[in-house]
Amino acid sequence: MTSKHHTGSPPIQENTDHIFERAEELCLLAVEDESYIPLYREAMKKAQSLEHSGWKRSTGMTQEQKVLKHLNKVGSITVREAMIEYSIQSLTKRISNLREEGHDIISLRKRHAMTGQDYVRYSLA
Repeated sequence: MTSKHHTGSPPIQENTDHIFERAEELCLLAVEDESYIPLYREAMKKAQSLEHSGWKRSTGMTQEQKVLKHLNKVGSITVREAMIEYSIQSLTKRISNLREEGHDIISLRKRHAMTGQDYVRYSLA
């Protein structure tokens, strides 16, 4: 991994969708190239500040409610699906919160056939 600093990245706009999409994009880039970590941290701060400032009231649903709706409609979800579909950065925490609320959610460990990478698929019991 390199440690060069990227300066040519476009500024994060105040559009909420763009902020969450940018944080997700930088997260994936930072996994491959650590020089993106400072940009990822900046984007996550903006995304987290939106979540803590009442952003969820404007969407009408909490992240937990979005996950539960997805589980009821689709049947299961992975971390990657949660990030792509709902800009949820910590599905594990959302699942933990839902379990604390009494929802019976099971975790199924799987291995991706092409990449060999392990992942978890969550579903309602």
